[in-house]
Amino acid sequence: MVWYSLVYYFVVVCLICTAVKAFSHKTKTGNELATVQLVAAGVILLHTLTFWFDSLRMVTIISSFFLIALDFLYIVTLRAIIDVVLGKRESKWCVFLFGGLYSAVVVDIIIFIVNLFHRISVSYVPIRKMGGRIVYNRVISPPFYLHLFICYFCAALAVLFLIVKIAGMPKLYRSRYSSMLWTFLIMVVLDYMLKTGYISVRYGNIMTLAYGFASLLLYWSTYDYTSKGVMNTIRRMILEYMDMPMILFDYEGYVADSNKDMRKIFPILEKPKSKMRLIDFLQVGAFKELQNTETDQNFEWYNPNENGARVYHCNFLCLRDEKKRVIGHLLMLRNVEIEKDSLTQLYTKQGFWQKLQILEREEIYPVTIIVCNANSIGLINDLFGWIKGNEMLRMVADLLREHLPQSAFLARLEDGDMAAVFTEVEQQYAGFLFENIRKLYKEANDTGIDTDLEYGIAVSRSKEKSLEETYREAIDSMRTKKLMNGSSKKSSLMDSLTQTLSESDYETEEHVERTKEMAIKLGKALNLADADLGKLALLAVLHDIGKIAIPHSILSKPGKLTPEEWEIMKSHTEKGYRIASASPELDSIAEYILHHHERWDGNGYPGALKGEDIPLLSRIITVVDSHDVMVHDRPYHKAMTEEEAQEELLRCSGTQFDPHLVTVFLEVINS
Repeated sequence: MVWYSLVYYFVVVCLICTAVKAFSHKTKTGNELATVQLVAAGVILLHTLTFWFDSLRMVTIISSFFLIALDFLYIVTLRAIIDVVLGKRESKWCVFLFGGLYSAVVVDIIIFIVNLFHRISVSYVPIRKMGGRIVYNRVISPPFYLHLFICYFCAALAVLFLIVKIAGMPKLYRSRYSSMLWTFLIMVVLDYMLKTGYISVRYGNIMTLAYGFASLLLYWSTYDYTSKGVMNTIRRMILEYMDMPMILFDYEGYVADSNKDMRKIFPILEKPKSKMRLIDFLQVGAFKELQNTETDQNFEWYNPNENGARVYHCNFLCLRDEKKRVIGHLLMLRNVEIEKDSLTQLYTKQGFWQKLQILEREEIYPVTIIVCNANSIGLINDLFGWIKGNEMLRMVADLLREHLPQSAFLARLEDGDMAAVFTEVEQQYAGFLFENIRKLYKEANDTGIDTDLEYGIAVSRSKEKSLEETYREAIDSMRTKKLMNGSSKKSSLMDSLTQTLSESDYETEEHVERTKEMAIKLGKALNLADADLGKLALLAVLHDIGKIAIPHSILSKPGKLTPEEWEIMKSHTEKGYRIASASPELDSIAEYILHHHERWDGNGYPGALKGEDIPLLSRIITVVDSHDVMVHDRPYHKAMTEEEAQEELLRCSGTQFDPHLVTVFLEVINS
């Protein structure tokens, strides 16, 4: 009897310790589980009292309290199961359910109190002596079925909730609830056999312990559940779903695990009996950039195999324990060619530069790079919020994907810039594609804000011009065009300068637009690069910017200028050069402003340059601006007819103007 008691008391101590641990979580679930442990401990303690008393009166009293405690144990266990499985008990049906159960318990308590004086529910009949003690058999009456109903109804609901939970979850995680389910089923069967007398009281010891073990299992399943099989499966799932090649080496350097992406690159890892070590794997992969295996390292790796991408960014990690001892190694390969921007799903900046490196190594020319940027996105963000701004950026990305060839490599760079890289595509075709995209973007704009898609194009036709230089040219071209785009913030500088120029000189907005339009037409006829077309447009607008520093009396003088006045007038090219040089946005056209009054025969100013020594864009502006001045009224002359102006251009061809430019220009205006 003493040994029986020690076993029971040990379980009680375990239950009380578990209750304290459950309370320490300071959560509603923890409190529910702690209550289960304490009630189970009370049930076991009540049962142990029957070891020390064998009189019929004491057995009846102790058993009554024991059965009442069982009512509460089943109810609090059901409460805990609902809390663990559903995570809530605040719904109306829960309030109604437990209100009914507690009402039934009150009735059951009354029945067992009356049963102490009148055997209306259960009675005990002595059947034999065992070890000097009287053994009683339980005889039940109809009121006892209320107690059975409370216990089995709670047990049935708990089993039902567990079955529903198990049926609706992945098989991997079912074991924790399956063990609880089987424990409840076994406990219910034993309890039924005990209460109905199918087994002798002697086996009641096992049933009472079952209550304790079931309570401990409920806590363990909720808070301390671990499974080597589950954790191994989860580890493998993590490896497989990381979407990057990964391989893990153990303490001795052998391959512990790898995922499908790594096995695709290194098929040798597919062999089940492969016991490859780290040093052998590094030799197979030719990881030349890895300096040692004792420190964490990041490096680039060019895949020598046919499988997988060609370029990877590698993370080599030394896994260490709490004492900083190396216990394994992890190698992760990140394919920089396929990384996507989360917002636009275009390739990242790093992937863009990696693509350029690959194209340079393969020497596939020509390579055309286009950089575009949506104007006024910042204003859209301010007025409509970031969600709308991001929607506009995604729209640009979608238009690029839909209307550019599938062979185009698309990437998102910094500050909202997006890039497209073509191979074997010339500037004219790329420009045609982007003009169409630009039109569609403006049509799809529903913000009411004037927004446009500006772009710049640059082409590399041989390795003599690096792709980095080509990219810089494209982005400079885009930024130059932004200066003249009214929907761009950068255009504020242009607005200020052109306004000042129009107030200082007789230059009109119509003259500026005509000059810019004809200069671009002539530039396209000459097959100028997109970057030069952007500069040419900017030059057409600002080539006379130096005149803002010339007295208005000289600019508007109707008659011939005096020699002194003429010297002042000629200084506008140098003044314009200094103004443009002082601005990072205009520095690219400063030299062309300086020389736009040079003559083909060398008699111009300020440098007296001759022929092709004069910058091409300056020569173009000289022809285009002179033609527009000739065919429109000015304070110092009346407008010529178009025929007279063309005759004047031909007459001055080879002296004032570049003869080739005059020929092409006349073809343009006559067409």
